[in-house]
Amino acid sequence: MKKLFAILAIAGVMVACNNKKKDEKKPEGDSTATTTTTTTTTDPTTTTVAGVPTFADAEVQSYVNDYTAFVNSYIDACKTKDMSKVQDLSLKATDWTSRSMDVVKKLAANQEEATKFSDFMSKMSQQWAEAAKALMPSMPNQ
Repeated sequence: MKKLFAILAIAGVMVACNNKKKDEKKPEGDSTATTTTTTTTTDPTTTTVAGVPTFADAEVQSYVNDYTAFVNSYIDACKTKDMSKVQDLSLKATDWTSRSMDVVKKLAANQEEATKFSDFMSKMSQQWAEAAKALMPSMPNQ
């Protein structure tokens, strides 16, 4: 649990650092939209996004599926250097953080599910941080 809070705090700091770039101009040229296709598997009890762990609670499963799509949108925005979208998604990250606290409370009784959720959030936070790092200008060696 402490790891999850630390990771969420780091993600929050990374989000705050990205707000400095809002004055940058968008590159001129072709402005085509980028879409991400996500494969889903359906069974009678739940729908999951490929690569996302499965949880017994449908509400938790819905959260991880939606959060994966949110992080993927952020990564896509970073790749295309769409700073307005990056900023918009960064601002929404705090809402996801508060929602994750509700999920953590829900999973507190089931250690196996809580660990799986924590590992998932760590993976997502790492992907978020790597995408954000790609936006940062490289620092010359001193």
